Amino acid sequence: MNVLLGRKIAMTQSFSEEGTLIPVTLIQAGPCRVLELRTKEKNGYEAAVLGFEPVEGARLKSKPQLGFFKKLSSPVFKVIREFRGVKAEVNQEVSVESFKPGDQLQIQGVSRGKGWAGAIKRWNFSRGRETHGGNFNRALGSTGNNTWPARTIPGRRMSGRLGFEKVSIKNVEVVAVMPEDHLLIVKGPVPGGEHGLLRIERIAETKTKAAS
Repeated sequence: MNVLLGRKIAMTQSFSEEGTLIPVTLIQAGPCRVLELRTKEKNGYEAAVLGFEPVEGARLKSKPQLGFFKKLSSPVFKVIREFRGVKAEVNQEVSVESFKPGDQLQIQGVSRGKGWAGAIKRWNFSRGRETHGGNFNRALGSTGNNTWPARTIPGRRMSGRLGFEKVSIKNVEVVAVMPEDHLLIVKGPVPGGEHGLLRIERIAETKTKAAS
């Protein structure tokens, strides 16, 4: 399968065969289990439901979730995610062994939350001058409420919460795979902080195969 769930561990560095230093991210990826399949006849689309991080049923406070696993006669998992357009079999185990160095991935996660931020930090606005009596500094400026229609239009870029948003990055290259430790080492940073949940999908095979 070309999909997997994992958690970001940390960033470190590695060296290529030519001796070039490469910033990499360590991801604890899988193992996952295919819990259920969505079909066009029943659900209107095709998808696979993956379970990640098995836990004891008593640790889940949601009774509907316990009923979901009981109906499937499956172990209880802490994380459940659905991947569309994936063909699999129920109870199939998915691990990092399905990935190889050089694969191109799309990784989705939740970015770090940075709290309330002003317009300059949030939207990269310019600040006012500090000389010749300038007192604008880091203020937002006009929001359009003094012009027609005499109100602030929805969607105006203003101060607000920064970060803690769903972010996807593509063309993330796999540097190394460690099946014995369920580790996936990818080039560069990925969204989120430590222990953040990640959705991993392969979008292209290894570069060597693509070239041939």
